[in-house]
Formats: sequence, C-alpha cells, structure tokens
Amino acid sequence: MAEQNRRTAQQTRARELAQREVDRYIAYVLREDTIDQISRESRSIMGAWSDFEGRPPSGSGFSEICPLADKVDKINRQKMPPEFILAYERIQAMAERSPLRVTALCVDRAYRNRIKVAIDPFTEQRLEIHWNDSACAELLKCTVKVFQRRVSKGYSQLECILGFRVSEAA
Repeated sequence: MAEQNRRTAQQTRARELAQREVDRYIAYVLREDTIDQISRESRSIMGAWSDFEGRPPSGSGFSEICPLADKVDKINRQKMPPEFILAYERIQAMAERSPLRVTALCVDRAYRNRIKVAIDPFTEQRLEIHWNDSACAELLKCTVKVFQRRVSKGYSQLECILGFRVSEAA
C-alpha cells in the first residue's frame, strides 16, 4: 500500500516546480502591494497645489523633488523577472476558474508548517503559533479535509497547466 502512494522522481519534480510557481506568484503580488504603499507614502502634487492655493510653496525648492525621486527609485527597484510575471498570469488564469484552490495554495506556501512568534504585551510571555493544517483551515474558514483537498487539487491543476499532467486542468 505504501509503495503505490510513493511519488516518483518526476512527480516530486513537478510538485517542486508547481510550488516554485506559487512562490513566484506570492512574490509578485507582494511587490504590487509594495508599489501601492510607496505611491501612497506622502501627499500628492495636486494635494500640495491645493494646500498652497495654486502657488508653489516657499522654501528650499527641493522639498517635493527629492521624495518624488526617492519614490521613483523605490518603484524601479521593484522590477520583477519575466518568469514571475508569467507565474502571476498563469495563476491568475487558474484563479478565475477555481479561486478557492489558489487561496489554499497561497496559504499552503506562505503559512503551512511555519511558526509565528508573538510577545504578549501585558505579560511579556512568548507565544508560538504553529501553522498546521487545522490553523490554515481555520484561517480559510473550512475544515481540514477541505483545505487538504483544495491544496492537492490545486497543485494537480497547476501541474497540468505547467505541462506535467494531462486533462486535470478543469
């Protein structure tokens, strides 16, 4: 029985590539969030124009230029390689058909089998949260079996999209 459940080297490699694809997707999404945060860091040019009633503010003349150049530099440093963009596009297409599976895959790669450490501010005691299957399922508001099934079927679907499996992409 255990022998028939054992993965072949090709199946293991396919799963590793699918996991790497999910990691790239997460990195791309976090990058988009970072760019959004950078763009909201300070007030806009229109806001400054409105505050000063249409006249430029007096001062050194560099008050708005330097932060703007720093923002542009930060955004330029956020460029992603093409394989990350391709991973994003593939998984977004997959999310249109089965968004719950994509969410489960992201939770699997970002949280599962990790430990979150927190310090209670009142007692200063260390608290460890172990992200096992039940904690991940609770985060997604589903049962453990449903979470495991979504992850399994999600990886199967992604492996099919990547060309490792046949006809399970639906």
